[in-house]
Amino acid sequence: MVNTSESTTLISLSKQLLRPKHEIVAFRNNQPLTVGELKKQVLNITHALNNTPKKFWALYMQDSFNFVAGLLALLYSGKQPILVNPQLKEMNQHYDALLVDDIQFSNQHYPNKQIVNINKIEENDIISEHRLIASGFKHQTLTLFTSGSTGLPKPIEKSISQLELEIHIIESNWGKFKNNLFIASVSHEHMYGLTFKIMLPLSCRIPFVCEPVLYQEQLATYYHNRIIYITTPSIIKNLDDKLPTINCDKVVSSGGKLAYENALLCKKSYGVLPNEVYGSSETGVIATRQQTQGNMPWQLFSSIRIQHQNSKQPLLISPLLTQPEPLSDEIKKIDENFFYLNGRIDKIVKISENRVSLTFIEKQLNQLNEVAENIVIPLEQNNRTILGAIIVLSHPYKKILQQYNHFELIQYFRLLLKDELSLIEIPKKWRFVESLPKNTQGKSAYIDLKKLFDAQKSNG
Repeated sequence: MVNTSESTTLISLSKQLLRPKHEIVAFRNNQPLTVGELKKQVLNITHALNNTPKKFWALYMQDSFNFVAGLLALLYSGKQPILVNPQLKEMNQHYDALLVDDIQFSNQHYPNKQIVNINKIEENDIISEHRLIASGFKHQTLTLFTSGSTGLPKPIEKSISQLELEIHIIESNWGKFKNNLFIASVSHEHMYGLTFKIMLPLSCRIPFVCEPVLYQEQLATYYHNRIIYITTPSIIKNLDDKLPTINCDKVVSSGGKLAYENALLCKKSYGVLPNEVYGSSETGVIATRQQTQGNMPWQLFSSIRIQHQNSKQPLLISPLLTQPEPLSDEIKKIDENFFYLNGRIDKIVKISENRVSLTFIEKQLNQLNEVAENIVIPLEQNNRTILGAIIVLSHPYKKILQQYNHFELIQYFRLLLKDELSLIEIPKKWRFVESLPKNTQGKSAYIDLKKLFDAQKSNG
């Protein structure tokens, strides 16, 4: 898998403004945006940031080019970029100011926060370009957050050198990138998007498309380019195989399990099997695979290894980490380089002093013919923990079960589970949905799942 013979010179983040001014960084609405334009914007924002003592800045940009400019300006200004969506009120203790690009962004929802809108910065008294670049980054870390699949997103601090090392590892394994355009369906504010939509194109001096591209019809407008498409299993599994093939150089998929039949669907739609990436916000990339056949094992990226411990969580040893990290997935080792993923290690919560496995409850629900997908989450009610189940009904049972009202449907499922689960394990709250809510990373975040119960206060 390692292909060092085709390695290329990667450009570090702090050297981006030293690239030739005419080089194209990105495309917005099919219009090129150059290094010269990026430099001008970074100088403008840096000047505004230098006039404030605030240290922790939520970097909330709708546009990916603006995101890059904001990130560079914060680092040059000695500020800590916080990659978070400020609309999640639960997260506002992590920052004391906001850097935004939405022209309609309302200050009234953030009365105690300083806000700098890059569209409202006056272009005067800009610091000299030479002085800014010569000074280098005054700050070398940023904060991003876990996907929040099992609770509130948790902050993770990453150094710029960690992000750059990750790109070196990816390129040393996959070889030199020969595409001329990166396109992504994912957001730049999460680790997957930050790595593959932002850091990888910048490091390789290959332009990216600012806008998220979710549909085949959108991607088809770029057919004349050599494309690397960054996406998720939830996008791939919904591809329309009746549409014409769009030939991509590479399709990268991460954020969840991709079934073999969906990998084949990707090949039919985009001309290549997806390069799947296994990793997390905490760990960075861990392993990769292409499903040339069903049940393909994963291969570790070079310089990364997994230490298997008897009756303990597997331990990840990676140059991207300052210390070994326990993994939350069950792993079946083949040899030092290859392994199978066997699902998540038990998610445990305590209810009435009893340890309850959410993983076991989800497995029991999945065994029911009536259930296509489900997630079980802990909820707080009257200062005690209860369980909530979010159910996607299977297609054959949808019409049959539509004859029941909400209360009757709950009773129906409780009856099905009474011999499989204890009284404590049977969820107290139920929601029946057409599909599980997914964020731009293709994951079901706890905050979004919890909203399903907040929106409908009832006994079930």
